[in-house]
Amino acid sequence: MIAPRRTLIAAVGFCGIGCFLPPAASGQASQGYSDYRQSLIASGWKPNVGYGLKTARGKALYNFPEVVCGPTLCNAKWRDPQGHDKLITLIRGLDGADHRVAPQ
Repeated sequence: MIAPRRTLIAAVGFCGIGCFLPPAASGQASQGYSDYRQSLIASGWKPNVGYGLKTARGKALYNFPEVVCGPTLCNAKWRDPQGHDKLITLIRGLDGADHRVAPQ
């Protein structure tokens, strides 16, 4: 019984977050985050607004309250319709450009 369990664990680990994202995420590295964000909301996902960084006045630092960015990549934290937390990796938009959805 141990071997099938290891196989299942390996398959789940290999699948990662990409298997749980809506179909719009797969293979669309060039999709803008603003549009993708709207499709997530329309599919019943909810942004985790407590995850992102905020200014001293409480405004989202990276235009979206669910996003935290490094120099080139960002993470957006969402809850799927079942309430499970998911991280979505973004390519940071520079000089006012929209973030792009990274391959998941």
